[in-house]
Amino acid sequence: MPLTGIRRSRSASARWPCADVTRRQIPFRVALVTVVVGLLVVTCGVLLGYGLSRGAQTIETLKGEYLDQVADASVRQVGRMPRIAAQVMRVQRYRIDTGFYRMNNPMSIARAFAGALETDPDILWISYSEAATGRFIGARRLDGDDSVLNLSDPRVNGGVPREYHAETGAVFIRKPPLTEPYEPRVRDWYRRGAAGAGSLVWTPPYTFAEGVKGITAAMAVTDAHGRVQGVLTVDFGLAGLENFLGRIRIGRRGVVTLFDDSGQLVAGRQSRGREAATRAVQDARLRPAAAGGSERVAVQVGRETWSVVVRSVAAGPELEWVVAAAVPDLDFMGRIYSTRRNAVAMLLVFVGIAVVVGFVLANGIARSLQRASSALDSAARFDPAEVPETRSVIREVAQLEDAVGRVNASLRSFARYAPEEIVRDIVLQGREAILSGERRDVTVLFSDLRGFTAFSERLRPEEVVAILNDHCELLVRIIARHHGFVVDFLGDAVFAVFNAPAHAANHVEHAVVCAIEIQRARAARNEQHRIRGWPPLEMGVGIDTGFAVVGNMGSVRRIKYGVVGHVVNAAARIETFTVGGQALVSDAVRAALGDRLVTEGPVDVEGKGLGAVMRLWQVVSLGGETTLTMPSLLRDFVALPRPLDAGVRLFVGKQLDPEIHAARVHRLGAGGAELTTKAPLAIFSTVHVHLPALAATGGADVDGKIIAVGERDGVTTALVSFTGVGWDTRDQLDALARRPATTTA
Repeated sequence: MPLTGIRRSRSASARWPCADVTRRQIPFRVALVTVVVGLLVVTCGVLLGYGLSRGAQTIETLKGEYLDQVADASVRQVGRMPRIAAQVMRVQRYRIDTGFYRMNNPMSIARAFAGALETDPDILWISYSEAATGRFIGARRLDGDDSVLNLSDPRVNGGVPREYHAETGAVFIRKPPLTEPYEPRVRDWYRRGAAGAGSLVWTPPYTFAEGVKGITAAMAVTDAHGRVQGVLTVDFGLAGLENFLGRIRIGRRGVVTLFDDSGQLVAGRQSRGREAATRAVQDARLRPAAAGGSERVAVQVGRETWSVVVRSVAAGPELEWVVAAAVPDLDFMGRIYSTRRNAVAMLLVFVGIAVVVGFVLANGIARSLQRASSALDSAARFDPAEVPETRSVIREVAQLEDAVGRVNASLRSFARYAPEEIVRDIVLQGREAILSGERRDVTVLFSDLRGFTAFSERLRPEEVVAILNDHCELLVRIIARHHGFVVDFLGDAVFAVFNAPAHAANHVEHAVVCAIEIQRARAARNEQHRIRGWPPLEMGVGIDTGFAVVGNMGSVRRIKYGVVGHVVNAAARIETFTVGGQALVSDAVRAALGDRLVTEGPVDVEGKGLGAVMRLWQVVSLGGETTLTMPSLLRDFVALPRPLDAGVRLFVGKQLDPEIHAARVHRLGAGGAELTTKAPLAIFSTVHVHLPALAATGGADVDGKIIAVGERDGVTTALVSFTGVGWDTRDQLDALARRPATTTA
């Protein structure tokens, strides 16, 4: 008997080595409660002490950062003028340099300037002054959306300006009327612009002839030899900036003011804060040393101390302004001091509450874990006990208790059917993979060939496949180089996405650069097509950016990487409005790239699936380390010595209207024409152009799409881009455009 008892004792000790050790360890409940409550007390005490010791410094920092944010917002508002001026100047200078503006038609140029006034409500004037003649062409804003065209020419009416309503063309008479000749070349803004060598320069603030205070941005237009041809100007009124600064509230009496580089006030409401800001700015010791720098200073006005943040704005030559945000310390800090005292009291209260809650919660968790530990200990001895039905309020602890209960229940069940060795078997877990996706910000690009269906009907199937493969290979290579992913090929269209599946920074820029390069590559590849006997191909590109759902979609038998969302439908719809050689982007794309993207437009369109009017922009170029420029749609246009007679038929839906409208062609090329007609043309509409002179040479009529609509002498002027034009017809159009005047029909 004694030997048997000793054997049992040794066996139990070998099987359960922790049985004696647990008597010397700290109970879990005591350890958890001590750690939780102790950490709460120590953490809250350290935070409270640190907060009290560093509170004043932190509040001062917050005040400075707040004033910095106010100054930043003001600087952004002030800096808006240089950005807008640069954008307007680039577009207008581009149109003058490329001959888009016909300088012998100043009324049409002035109307274009009037349209550009809508770029920003603070733009009051846009003008162009010719260096050789002193001719002045401009448009100025009246109240609201009305605008007036202003023309003067030393050779006409003695140089006295003439003004017309932009909408109607009716004569506009000032009160008092203009009687003095106007010579722009003696003006300060002209001299500054001419001396700027093509750079954007600014005048100091001055009062315009209309009695409005403003500032002028000027830029010289030069020829290839650097000679000044004229000066473009954009005049901004300062009333909007004055209103913006006046609406900013910092505390009860804080103000934001604007000064020029000499320390003279430009904008800001009258107050003691303006006095503090003026003193800070005019003191050379307190002014920032570098453009874009800032400095925080304290200025004493009477018995009050004012905190002033002075921020320099240098947006271009001769445009160096200073923004000053001023606030009295008492107004700004009074509530903060009171709030800090209240916060300390509340913190002490919440520390006490946290200690009580922490004790109760830790004690409850410890009690639940103790029950689960006891149950597992019973299971380890193959003596499964019943787990109480009461569950912890902590989800993970409750899950543990539930799992322990299921284990013990399983052990009890298996114990009835299997020996002890079987109950010890290991249970393995596994998880089945599922299809899933994610929401991501992407840029979507659609490209589609123009007129390829008509070409394919005249080609052998092998040639159609070879041409499509060559085209797709060209696009896929360029898209991949710019971190894009081709989602699908839709006939002769390509659907690509940027920033999926792999993440790509600056995905909007990648997409636009890709669009420019594929258009340039497509134009270059067409020269090889002529050698191989293939038809010329032109494509349109549409781009939009936004959120979409991306990921593996389909079924377990067939999975495909897909992109789903409104941005896909919008990009596809944008592409349908394009003509060959053109790339249109949405407002979101233009906003993402800012001033680097030079565009023409906008054009507001409606279409199936858009849900609302969409604003589209035609890509002209994209700046960066190097500037990428789209091939011009008008590059092969030739001004005809004498207009050609033509006929225009409209497409109504999918049907060609039998009525032929008379037209006159003024410019012609292999890719399109400029014509005047009384037909009711609209941008993006499809037309059928009949050229008798072309038919006389054995050619055929051509289809086209309207890409621009204007007016000449009261008659509608339209730019038509031809589609589906083969090499023979291109050659005939080019020959017809270059025929001498004596042989033009």
